[in-house]
Amino acid sequence: MKDIFDECQFGDLKLKGRVVRTGTWETETEEGGFLSPAIFDRYEKIASSGTGLIISEIFALDYKDRFAPYSSSLNYKGFIKDYKIISEICHDNDVPILGQLAFFYYDDGDNQKAEANDLTLEGIRKLQAEVIMAAKKFSFAGFDGIQINMGNNFYLTRFINPYFNQREDQYGGSTENRVRIASEIIKVIKKTMDMHVSIRINPWDVRNGGITADESIAIAKELEKAGADSIQLTARTISFLYDGAEKNPFLVYVDRLIDEIDIPVILGGNSRDMASMNDVLNHTDVEFMSMSKPFVAQANFLADWKANGEGVSICQSCNNCYSKKTSTCFKYE
Repeated sequence: MKDIFDECQFGDLKLKGRVVRTGTWETETEEGGFLSPAIFDRYEKIASSGTGLIISEIFALDYKDRFAPYSSSLNYKGFIKDYKIISEICHDNDVPILGQLAFFYYDDGDNQKAEANDLTLEGIRKLQAEVIMAAKKFSFAGFDGIQINMGNNFYLTRFINPYFNQREDQYGGSTENRVRIASEIIKVIKKTMDMHVSIRINPWDVRNGGITADESIAIAKELEKAGADSIQLTARTISFLYDGAEKNPFLVYVDRLIDEIDIPVILGGNSRDMASMNDVLNHTDVEFMSMSKPFVAQANFLADWKANGEGVSICQSCNNCYSKKTSTCFKYE
């Protein structure tokens, strides 16, 4: 019988549990971008509670990004010092940490909001270099890897989506071509750094002419071929599809994806209680499950679950933390 607190292997990383904490917004920084004591305390609680893997809050590439005011910064002068402390907190608790990179806009030097069809080859190289440099910064700060968010509705999500990408060069057209911008990034990171590379993708996006489940699986295969170490499922909120019987919106898709690729897949989507999570683990091929908002409501809830052998998150799924873009809970502060 599988359990959320099983020790297990996650690609090249050893985990002490199957629960992956995924960060979202960061609004508790101090002037200049420095981390506040509350952030260090949050990471200590999460890392010591029984979490298997931590994915950081979102980091944006550019201070002008749409979500930069609610994101962590890669570019303030205390970044290496602050995040070395964060990574050490995680490692002292035997928990690996990945830095999550997610940007909505891209400034190619000529256009602050250049989209997939606007980028020249020079602009693509500039973007790739900035993502690779972000991975190098994470490495300097002691992170075990990088997660590139190519899900939800972020920039690279749109770039690989045929709904948005009508390029006619080697970065448009086929699945392989549209994913090439990410494949080349992954290959450089894997060749030059000892870093786990995780990618977040959508299983579909319900746009006419957009990404279908078949296309999403083809994208995952291209990412695996390039050297990606793991895949995490996410989605645009309006894209959650239910089959009428399953509570988790991705269960209609995840077993098929797991069967098609040979790297770990993290199941995302509204997990809230230990019993149902263990039920999924034991009745599907799922090995890893992510949680986000429950950690905002109570950073160390997994410790109670582990001690009691059961538990339900106090998170009420009100979505205020996400929609209002804050790293604190509106009800449980």
